[in-house]
Amino acid sequence: QALEDAGGWPARYTAHRFADYAALVHHALGDRVDLWTTLNEPWCSAQLGYGMGIHAPGRSEPGNAMAAMHHLLLGHGLAIQAMRAAARPHEQLSITLNLWPVLPATNSTDDVAAGHLLDGFLNRLYLDPVLRGTYPEDVVAATTGLTDWSFVQTGDATVIAAPIAVLGINYYAPHRAQSPP
Repeated sequence: QALEDAGGWPARYTAHRFADYAALVHHALGDRVDLWTTLNEPWCSAQLGYGMGIHAPGRSEPGNAMAAMHHLLLGHGLAIQAMRAAARPHEQLSITLNLWPVLPATNSTDDVAAGHLLDGFLNRLYLDPVLRGTYPEDVVAATTGLTDWSFVQTGDATVIAAPIAVLGINYYAPHRAQSPP
């Protein structure tokens, strides 16, 4: 609660405290655990917790949801670095993302474009920084009305893209995308 009171995941500080926490847990349990997942479903934490107010902490602040998303991923990368520094050779480090196939409702150009953008918000906004070290340009452009992306600092992309051994995937259902009328 103290971290949430100090700004929560939209605050950069939280990413660093998460890495400290991960290092402590890794130190305490590292001799018994071979597969580590830093975060489970950061989309839910960022979007449902800070963007839509459905999950804790119950905030409906879309701009802060974008900052929370970035700081969750930064926290993941910092935790990977901290754990890797003390890891045994056979340990595997990972992140688990919830991913959805996104299909256009029709083959119309507008629905295909809507599907691509929805895929960006649901999937590529998390996959691209972790696996490619960059955010998808179309999603960044589409969110300039929500945020100026000033929370991204030089070097963050390299930290977020720290190599992982496993990509966990939680799959629930496909999404259909339709362009608004």
